[in-house]
Amino acid sequence: MLTKLSFTFGSHQILQGIIDDHPDRKFKLMQASTHSNKLALFDLSNQNPIFKNPVVLTVLDETMDSNYNGLFYYQSFQVNGDRQQVLYNSLQKVIADKPAAMNAGLMTSVANKAESSTLVLITAWDSFEDLTAWKNSDSFVSLTNFTTMGSDNYYYDEVYRSVR
Repeated sequence: MLTKLSFTFGSHQILQGIIDDHPDRKFKLMQASTHSNKLALFDLSNQNPIFKNPVVLTVLDETMDSNYNGLFYYQSFQVNGDRQQVLYNSLQKVIADKPAAMNAGLMTSVANKAESSTLVLITAWDSFEDLTAWKNSDSFVSLTNFTTMGSDNYYYDEVYRSVR
């Protein structure tokens, strides 16, 4: 079971250098779809981070069908007060009731203490069409209350496509 993962951002040259220097790690080099020049390197090795400026996530729950192949859908949620438990339960339900087209799902928290109320859902999909179908399904409905910005709600999402 994956208990932690980390990622960092950088140029293709720098991130490829990290991959080359650490052949023992399980890396995924990804490109953000909305920011075509934004590259992220995910370390799925379940080891301590090796990056200089990592984003470190603690895995709270996961489901894995076969692999972390395909594209990643990264969703970051931060809510206040009583809604925190409702969000947690909603994310846990997504993991427990994993759609058939989802390759993997990770519910994580940001390990940084200043952002400890931030929960992150990372799901892996074979295609953008599978992801879109899920976002239009009944199983996504429980998250829609958390996917808009408001005074008590911060939300960010990004689709990452594999570079290699």
